[in-house]
Amino acid sequence: MGMCTGLIQKAKVAGAGKSADGWFKLEELSVMYDCTYHASMPQGVNLEFYNEKEGPGARVAVELSPGSAMELVHAIMESLYSAGIDPGEAALGLASTAPLVARPE
Repeated sequence: MGMCTGLIQKAKVAGAGKSADGWFKLEELSVMYDCTYHASMPQGVNLEFYNEKEGPGARVAVELSPGSAMELVHAIMESLYSAGIDPGEAALGLASTAPLVARPE
């Protein structure tokens, strides 16, 4: 059994999340490889989307197995490619919100 790592990566995000109180603006994301508290595995990839300005209720948290986290990464990449958006350009803020050309087959 591994030990809790506390390894955290943070990022600014733009989007929306839904809590019990309704939708709220997302501004930040924490990604941690650490101990899980609710998933049935000792360690996993924990995602936390939040807006600190709106208080503790403006938070969406997810615990994934490492394999599930990789499936999520692949699904996001395929979603962008399918929409004709280059993920590299999107990461650099160069991609428009609407695809300009279809992805080459």
